[in-house]
Amino acid sequence: MTGRVKVAAKTRWLPAFELLLLAMGTGLVSSCACVALRLFFKLLQGVLTGHFGLLPDAASHLPLWRRAVTPGAGAAIAFLITWFYQRRAPARKFQEYVEAVRLNNGRISFAPTFWRTLSSAFSVATGAAIGREGSMIQFAAGVTSWFGQTMRSAVPLPRLVTWGVAAAVAAVYQAPIAGAFFAAEIVTGSIALSELPLLLVSAFTGTVVSGAFLGAGPLFRSPGALHIHLSEVWLLLLVSVLMGALGPAYYWLIHSMRFARRLPVALLWSGALVGVLSLLHTEVWGNGDVALSQIMQTPIAVQGALAILVLRLLATVFCVGTGTVGGVFTPTLFAGSAVGLLFGHLLHAPSPVLFAMLGMGCLLAAVTHAPWMAAFMAAELTGHLSLLPLLLPCCMLAGQLSKYLSPHSLYALATPEPTDDLSLDKEPIGVGAASDFGTRVAHTEVA
Repeated sequence: MTGRVKVAAKTRWLPAFELLLLAMGTGLVSSCACVALRLFFKLLQGVLTGHFGLLPDAASHLPLWRRAVTPGAGAAIAFLITWFYQRRAPARKFQEYVEAVRLNNGRISFAPTFWRTLSSAFSVATGAAIGREGSMIQFAAGVTSWFGQTMRSAVPLPRLVTWGVAAAVAAVYQAPIAGAFFAAEIVTGSIALSELPLLLVSAFTGTVVSGAFLGAGPLFRSPGALHIHLSEVWLLLLVSVLMGALGPAYYWLIHSMRFARRLPVALLWSGALVGVLSLLHTEVWGNGDVALSQIMQTPIAVQGALAILVLRLLATVFCVGTGTVGGVFTPTLFAGSAVGLLFGHLLHAPSPVLFAMLGMGCLLAAVTHAPWMAAFMAAELTGHLSLLPLLLPCCMLAGQLSKYLSPHSLYALATPEPTDDLSLDKEPIGVGAASDFGTRVAHTEVA
């Protein structure tokens, strides 16, 4: 019997209570890393802008000249950090958590992750139109991988990292069920019923820890009850189809500015653009959470939502194109909700906010090909779990249509065959970053 089979057999017979404790411990480690990094982001933002609140609020309190130059200054520091590390250790490659689980037996080199996270911190703290959550989840996965290698548990490291990712997503978004399905659908590539309970344990641990330090969710609660009228059902299905058709276009848009990385000091140009656009709307700063809250919690004019959507798309696409470290998960949530709201008004729907919630979930399902995660994310973020019977089939429709139109997703699999069972510690397969693996696969972090 080989060493790998021995480990698999030992894991299979681990007492359920030990696995439960280990899942909770992994969730605790991962979520503490998320909380610590979030507090560091907030501290750095306060030092650089003089305001510790939401980024658009910080922008609104700055003189116009400071609002215009601050994102560029942060981008310049982020560029210097990246340049310094590349000169210091050019051979050490950065590895994203999905790559680590699928291709590297769960091993994430911590040094590249740390330096990229530090670069991201200066971009995020100064208003870059990018998601801070991507760096938080990556950092938490790196800490989890280090924890698993140090502990040398009988549980395979890819499995531990997957638990850690579930806890990190849950901690970041206060969405434990969506965090578990994120780990299942995107990280492992399949939903294994035998693994879901442990993913949920880790995710709920992450939610509790994050809620204790950063505040409990739902993050974008929509006040009041949302009632579905029979006359709206066909409109909701129509919007689901439209969002599924928009999925490939959104994917193309996000990747359309990759050539900008060839510009001299590319990060500086993206920071400059964010600064200029924020003179028109302060909601350009940050990941889009403030604009998303406005859509879900207060009546917002169609013209205002459309203007913010266009400006944010320009800023986010250019930030991604120039290589700003971060993710586009939250920006995608905002884009989906804004487009859904516009469709709701265009179709004269009785409840435009319901269409905003549906747009959020359906666009996320269309660009990730992870409908279960997308449906639970939309429901948990808004506090309307009762709408799951509507959200889930709509997200599945949008996801399947997008997948039919284009095989590309923001988390692209290198093979149509998912990992069957992480507990068996099989040879990893799946996703990777185009920058590190050539033409093997194109993968973009979106959290």
